[in-house]
Amino acid sequence: MDYDFLNKLNKPSFQPPAIVFKIVWLILYILMFVSFYMFLSTESNNYKTIGFWVFIIQLTLNFMWSPIFFYYKKILLAFWISILLTLTVGYMGICFYQISPVSGLLNIPYFLWLIFADILNYKLWLMNKNI
Repeated sequence: MDYDFLNKLNKPSFQPPAIVFKIVWLILYILMFVSFYMFLSTESNNYKTIGFWVFIIQLTLNFMWSPIFFYYKKILLAFWISILLTLTVGYMGICFYQISPVSGLLNIPYFLWLIFADILNYKLWLMNKNI
């Protein structure tokens, strides 16, 4: 990954330092997998099958974002992936909540962070679309 790419970009004033991203993502991945474990530990029903696949889709989108942004340097495409990820996580939280309310609620910080990340990603694109 070309993290130097990020250093060369014009950044909005509200962009947190790099260490904040590392700490926040560590916490979010812990919450995500605790939530998923709780979700899997419940009895099966229609929401469980849907929720499982929505989890896989959101995780795939999550892992796609970094190479699209850092390696391919496609800021706008990364933004649209981020929007799709946010919508998918919102739906996942609803599915998880139907099975285990605590499991669903554990995804709220992830969802809120993604909204912030969407705004940040969009602003990065606006400020650097001519680069």
